[in-house]
Amino acid sequence: MSLVGTTGWLLVIEDRRTRVRPVRLEPAVGGGFTLIELLVVIAILAVLIGLLLPALGSARASSRAIVCGSNLRQMGVAAVMYTDDERGILPAFSWKGGVEQETLFADLELAANDKTAVRNQALHIIRERSGHATATAESVWMSPLWFTHLVYLDYLSGNPEEPVAACPEDSEQVERAETPVGEFSTNQIRRKYESSYESSLVAGSVDVRRGRVFPISQNDQPWQVFFRGDNYVTSRKLTEVAFPSSKVYMFDTYERHGSSRVDRLFFEPGTSQPMLFFDGSVSRRETNDANPGFWPKFPANPSPTLIENDEGELFPAVFRFTRGGLRGIDFGGQEISTGQ
Repeated sequence: MSLVGTTGWLLVIEDRRTRVRPVRLEPAVGGGFTLIELLVVIAILAVLIGLLLPALGSARASSRAIVCGSNLRQMGVAAVMYTDDERGILPAFSWKGGVEQETLFADLELAANDKTAVRNQALHIIRERSGHATATAESVWMSPLWFTHLVYLDYLSGNPEEPVAACPEDSEQVERAETPVGEFSTNQIRRKYESSYESSLVAGSVDVRRGRVFPISQNDQPWQVFFRGDNYVTSRKLTEVAFPSSKVYMFDTYERHGSSRVDRLFFEPGTSQPMLFFDGSVSRRETNDANPGFWPKFPANPSPTLIENDEGELFPAVFRFTRGGLRGIDFGGQEISTGQ
């Protein structure tokens, strides 16, 4: 038996006799990589990276969707805490026109109508919390849409740049929250404190007309244009919600998760997103599965409110205008009867 050691000596064992003799070790032929082999390895690595990147992107997107759901859940917990402390009253802007309000800002004390009063209330909170007394807004500002969380900031972080108010996929709002307030014009400061999520409009308004108090409506209008009477604000209670696990309380105006088009509005067919319900649960739902909703000004009309997307196409407004308002149902059952 022969063994070659690394020292270049040959160890020979024959019939229990051992002798050692030197041998010459020749270097192995072709010990390095050729150019072709290197190119093949690089090509294989490129293919593997190409296969892995979509999976990593999908994992990141899934993670952001989970964060979005967590944000909504935290907003829901804060809203419930507020409701408990306010004897069942749902969070909403509550200042009314013609009523003098307690505020340090003289220009916000008294408003002629509810539209201006709720604007003043939102500005009061922004000014007081941010320390920027110059914040203003035009009278047509629809503050209940993306700013209702300001009412219960004490049950969140207390910071007007509330972290959970922005969907992690809403890069514009994330950037606004991080931008120094000095870079905003006075009538745009409010955008820094905006939320990605809409709150139910009827949490602080009527479902249908009640005497001289009118519901919010927007039939045959662009998605961001609303009609509000001079009197529309009222306090609503959680006990008025007939189907809390099936009535949407908060949702994103845009679909931001799982779509090739990130600018699709919530009411466009085929969209889906995490939604917060009045019972505090969060689940991802398809717009196609939602009830179409109704027209608050004409509740007996079987047709839903139709609103325009950015391309001018009309679609049912679904859970933005649930048939029956707080007493209605969005998922998991037929619409209630409002005389249709």
